[in-house]
Amino acid sequence: MDALNVGKENLISSKLLFEKGQYRDSITLSYYAMHSSAIALFSKEDIFIKSHEGVLRKLSKCVKKGVFSRKCYGYIHDARDIRNQSSYDFSAVFSRELAEELISHAKEFIQEIESLL
Repeated sequence: MDALNVGKENLISSKLLFEKGQYRDSITLSYYAMHSSAIALFSKEDIFIKSHEGVLRKLSKCVKKGVFSRKCYGYIHDARDIRNQSSYDFSAVFSRELAEELISHAKEFIQEIESLL
């Protein structure tokens, strides 16, 4: 299975968790849907990035070159920060609205990646 399909599966899982009211985990998987999809874009060029920060740096370069939208870059950048909170801040509470927004962002992000593949 390739990284894009993993990203799509993460998005499906995110939606299922959202429907069950599991917003924390839904948020985490929405981020990973974007992260895996970004990896698919780079692996197309035989570039394999191992860190989350590395993916953001490479995407930032794509934005500067006009290859990738600033809006979708903002989605993954913000989602990474929220994912860190959802994974490590056990007292944090996440809203239905935020989880729903991240699902929407992940869907749009994947669509942009697909258009570039």
